[in-house]
Amino acid sequence: MTLIDLYVAEVGKRLPLRGRGDIEAELRSTLEDMLEDRSKKAGRAADEAMMLDLLREYGPPDKVAGTYHPNQYLIGPRLFPFFKMVLRIVLTVLTVVLLVTLGIRVAAQPAGPELARNIGEGLLGVITAAFQAFANIVLVFAILERVLPASEFEFDEEKKAWDPASLKKAVEPATVKPWGPIAAILFTAAAMILFNGYSHLIGVYFVRDGTWSMIPLLTEAFFRWLPYINVLWVLQIALHVVLLRQGRWQTATRWISIVLDTAGIVLGYFVLAGPPIVELSPAELVATGAFDAASAAAANAVTQQGSRVVIAIVMLAEGVDVVKQIIGRILRRP
Repeated sequence: MTLIDLYVAEVGKRLPLRGRGDIEAELRSTLEDMLEDRSKKAGRAADEAMMLDLLREYGPPDKVAGTYHPNQYLIGPRLFPFFKMVLRIVLTVLTVVLLVTLGIRVAAQPAGPELARNIGEGLLGVITAAFQAFANIVLVFAILERVLPASEFEFDEEKKAWDPASLKKAVEPATVKPWGPIAAILFTAAAMILFNGYSHLIGVYFVRDGTWSMIPLLTEAFFRWLPYINVLWVLQIALHVVLLRQGRWQTATRWISIVLDTAGIVLGYFVLAGPPIVELSPAELVATGAFDAASAAAANAVTQQGSRVVIAIVMLAEGVDVVKQIIGRILRRP
């Protein structure tokens, strides 16, 4: 991307969605025409130095954004970056807390037809709370927009002279850093090796009569689902290999990621609705001498419920990510 593209994108971030595309196209055309005029007057091809001078004279992105429909904002360009920062923090914390709470509540419910209804009602509650928080934050900032000067919210760095060269310091949102796909590939491959080749080693270890013993954790139900889990893992590895080669997200890889996450959520639902995939055999716990029958049954129940909590939280987190990605595709964000 050229400096003009980065500059137009920065201005666009501070504009309302409606009409943003037209304004960005108009601004890009204006800047390119101005650059061409400068190039002709200078008698040489336009270069980065010429772009820097042009953008420096044109002004900081926030001030340029403020020239478009200056009196029609609920929250103006000067406060909008702070509004987004506060909104992101509040909604993230609120959503995480509510999802964890919902995951614990869902895990405590018995498997059956009521499980889907409980998850649906819980997700609806999370969405409702998020909308309420969003509305309150918008109201607060709309009042601040009309009561306090925007300069009250400036950082010291923002009061310095704006340098268009700083646009190049920002990483493009669609760019994929190599360590991300590499880490995902390594961890996914390690999980496949562990659960397919060394599943017999997964359990609770303890010392009995001076020697180490182990109680297996995984049930037959887990191994019935393992082939489907393997398919998802292989597809995830393939996706991250493609991302590693391309170095950026593209439309196709975004939608593939959405499909894989959705498949994971569906698989998680069927796992939750079926027999437990982990358990501690009460008989083997009693045989250790550290548990009586009642405490062994309680330990097994806690283990099973704990696994359900983990699965439910992962499902909810992936559900939120899928919704964000779909919204991003609809809005055509990178």
